[in-house]
Amino acid sequence: MKELLFSFQGRVGRKTFWLWNVVYYLSIFGFAIGINTLFPSLAHLLLPAFLLLVLIPDLAITAKRWHDRNRPTWFLLLNIPLVIGRLAVPAGEMAASQPTLVQTLVSFGALVCGLWIFVECGLMKGTDGANQYGQDPVQK
Repeated sequence: MKELLFSFQGRVGRKTFWLWNVVYYLSIFGFAIGINTLFPSLAHLLLPAFLLLVLIPDLAITAKRWHDRNRPTWFLLLNIPLVIGRLAVPAGEMAASQPTLVQTLVSFGALVCGLWIFVECGLMKGTDGANQYGQDPVQK
């Protein structure tokens, strides 16, 4: 488990990637509901702390999925526009006013990167057999 969640070496298949994402988003959702119910005045501090706690495992599993596609860890940089997009256009602000050109472009960049990650990591088959990052996780 330590190797899976904290190592950036090796490969994981789509099944592991999707299982991780289900656990990841359900845990964030559950934590947010629990914190907002139990400690509403601290939610703005505790939720970001929790997100930082699960950041390394999320990046590690995503890096291994890129490796399964025979892509370098540098492909994790595609996550940066997603983070910037969330910061550039807060959800409540989008409904209240017309976004600026910069906000629109950042949001479009985030959409393109998000779709790329979704298609390559979530839908496409990994490299058959061994590649430079290790053995095929399906054959292990």
